Amino acid sequence: MLLLKLPDEVLQTLLRELEAAGRREIGGILMGEQLAPGQFRVTEISVQRHNGWIARFVRSARDALDALQRFFDRSGHRYTHFNYVGEWHSHPSFQPIPSGPDHTSMLEIVSDPKTGANFVVLLIVKLNLEKELDGSVTVYTPDGTVSAGKVEIEGRDVVDASLRDHGDYSRIGS
Repeated sequence: MLLLKLPDEVLQTLLRELEAAGRREIGGILMGEQLAPGQFRVTEISVQRHNGWIARFVRSARDALDALQRFFDRSGHRYTHFNYVGEWHSHPSFQPIPSGPDHTSMLEIVSDPKTGANFVVLLIVKLNLEKELDGSVTVYTPDGTVSAGKVEIEGRDVVDASLRDHGDYSRIGS
């Protein structure tokens, strides 16, 4: 199972942006570093505040490419260690699990030879009633496999470290 680690700075950015967006969906891309096989730390996220509605978010390819270029410049173009990890967006009015269109989009991204990815992650988040982060991590591979991942908030107690689990996605698409 893929483990995605979120530093507290990334968590605070997500909380602040979700609060500001209210019931409108927002999102962006996840960029990070590989810590070990199957373990990644999200070191940066992009935040796209436009093209989001109450029940839909459309990521801008231009915004994503610009964010990736800046990230690669800052990380010294060391692609085997620092790279694109995947996407994130919010579901403020719905369960934070992938929808049918979310699955389709992610499978298109990971299957595109221009992406060159062995996998992509989709992090879907929302603020719960206590204004804490709730969400899910789903992993997509080029062969069409879809599985649940795990997220851990760095610097938190183990009991408080993971987002709420919203199910096993291993049977989706099979």
